Amino acid sequence: MSTARASSAAVLSRIGFLALPLLLVAPGCDKEEKPADLEEKKEAAAPKIKVELPPSPDFDEGKVDLTYPDGSVSIYGLRTEIDENVKKGDAGTEVMVKGYVQEIYVAPECPEGEICPPPKQPHVWITDKPDQLGKKRAMMVVNYRFSIPEWDAKRWKEQPDVIFEKGKQYSFKGKFKRFSDTGFAFDRGLLEFVAYKAHDPETGAELDAWVYPPGAPWHPLEVQRQDEENAELAAKAKAALEKKKGG
Repeated sequence: MSTARASSAAVLSRIGFLALPLLLVAPGCDKEEKPADLEEKKEAAAPKIKVELPPSPDFDEGKVDLTYPDGSVSIYGLRTEIDENVKKGDAGTEVMVKGYVQEIYVAPECPEGEICPPPKQPHVWITDKPDQLGKKRAMMVVNYRFSIPEWDAKRWKEQPDVIFEKGKQYSFKGKFKRFSDTGFAFDRGLLEFVAYKAHDPETGAELDAWVYPPGAPWHPLEVQRQDEENAELAAKAKAALEKKKGG
């Protein structure tokens, strides 16, 4: 009887020894998931959102040639060295600029019987490209028209006027400044008008001759009148001096 019990105990002991590894290995089936695994599952389950970024800005959009074959300068070219070119304009240096007329200022009508503020002086906005919108790259051209008194109208009757057409390109001659002599101001520079080249009404081609605004102090007709007046005054002064010496 003791021998049978000993054999049974030995068998049970072996069974327990063999089962122990099974008990130790079994929990491995339900091991906890690592944080990295959970993140991957979350990303897989998350809805796919398409992100659309705005296109990269075109930094060459406003760039054109600094100068043109005929020696004129672009607006972009003037502003590339704006401080230096403004100094030249303030000193009286004239520059030739090419540009398309973007906008022509038209004075608003004043209703009859009302008091309205005085309109701005005539001016236009020009651009380097015909399709440029807004005023970011545009430049003002000021002082291209002057009032002529009625008593002096006959002297200017045969002189061509300065007339612009929206969308057309013109050659301008003027002084590049930030502040005009007539009160206009623009931090990126403006052009004080001196003259322009008109277009042939039949062919549309640009004419070679410069057209100056009638009534302007620098118009050749006015310069001639001033020279004649100064010469006449000088002759009178000389005659008076000789008369004094002779007397």
